[in-house]
Amino acid sequence: MNSRVVHLFLLLAALLLAGCGFHLRGETPLPAWLQSARVESDLRYSEVAEALRRALRAAGVVVAEQPDAVIKIEGEQRSRRILSVGSDGRPREYELDYRLSYGVYDAAGKVLLPSGSVTESRAYTFDEVDVLGKSTERDELWRELRRRAVAAVINRLRYSQPVQAPQ
Repeated sequence: MNSRVVHLFLLLAALLLAGCGFHLRGETPLPAWLQSARVESDLRYSEVAEALRRALRAAGVVVAEQPDAVIKIEGEQRSRRILSVGSDGRPREYELDYRLSYGVYDAAGKVLLPSGSVTESRAYTFDEVDVLGKSTERDELWRELRRRAVAAVINRLRYSQPVQAPQ
């Protein structure tokens, strides 16, 4: 009898979850107006432009020379500020800020999405004894902030509507 109660409880729970519309969150596809895209940057070999191209391909967008949309990287800014200092007056903790500015245009250069920006931040401790290790950690944190900014741009594109319909 005990196993019947457990089975009945599980069946009831499954029915309740199905009835309320619960489903696992999947990845929302990019909108139809963004079937093909090109990424442009003022820098010839931009790491963020290449990361954005890879993310678009992974999301099912065709990266092409004659696209529906052009995603222009308008700026990339990195800054570092001191968060705390030790009793000797030397920095002990820093905050890294990464800002990625972008705009989305049609093939003729008309604005599809107004310019936007994504800012990511991360704090890390600094140790004068391990300068080489900490500089390697800082470089890896910059890469992680760039990855997170690209993911945020893709996420914003998923839920955006163009100002005008692309031709």
